[in-house]
Amino acid sequence: MRVVAHAVTAADVVTALDAGVDGLAHVWADLAPEDPASGRLARRVREQGVFVVSTLAYFEAVDAQGAGTAACLPPGRYPAAVGALRALREAGVPLLAGTDATPFTPAHGAGLHRELALLTQDGGLRPQEALTAATALPARHFGLADRGRIAPGLRADLLLVEGDPTHELSALGAIAAVWRRGVRQTR
Repeated sequence: MRVVAHAVTAADVVTALDAGVDGLAHVWADLAPEDPASGRLARRVREQGVFVVSTLAYFEAVDAQGAGTAACLPPGRYPAAVGALRALREAGVPLLAGTDATPFTPAHGAGLHRELALLTQDGGLRPQEALTAATALPARHFGLADRGRIAPGLRADLLLVEGDPTHELSALGAIAAVWRRGVRQTR
């Protein structure tokens, strides 16, 4: 069984790593981007073989609301979250795209599109890396061997878009057709 810890501060991450988790839901968002502690923590995450679900869209949405989440963090943490993501990427940590979508923020579905945009615009990932963070990497790290890539015998959940999302992620918004388990879906 895989264990994923909800962690939004560096202290939360240390506690989760000490407990031996497999993954972290969120990047930490309480260290300044230039803080050397962020790089050290990212290297520890990599050394322990832990993956991280990014959730930049969550931090952006919380900051935009200006209310924060009293139980976790005050608003104004998006730059720190981006800094943590960049440190994790530099350290070679597997980054999975996620939004932590709640009934309030960010919106389900659209939130993932926003996450992919933020991963490229602010996080420094190339479009292909962001797509992999939303497909093959989650499948691999959650043990879903029947999906996450296109190959004979796999689940065949496919999205056909106008354009090339490996070069421009906005092409994901131009959906031409959808297949679910190999069956073309009709609207």
